[in-house]
Amino acid sequence: MSEHMVRLSFDIPEDAHFLLKTECVKARLSIKDFAYAMILKGLEELKEEKFKKRLKESIQQSKEGKGRVISSVELEEMIEDAE
Repeated sequence: MSEHMVRLSFDIPEDAHFLLKTECVKARLSIKDFAYAMILKGLEELKEEKFKKRLKESIQQSKEGKGRVISSVELEEMIEDAE
């Protein structure tokens, strides 16, 4: 089964494009492969940061006596969201 693909396009300054193109040539990577890898990496970092932020807020609320105990189900959901 083939994966459905969509096109992503955006404008960047000419000097940034030149730098990107130069570095990709040096690394023997296509700009497409580099951009795709960076997008995936960025998404993983966003998920991880969201998880850390939610956990930190819960811990802080507990310390202040304002929070509630996180259920195991909620913790599992947070971990799944981070994966």
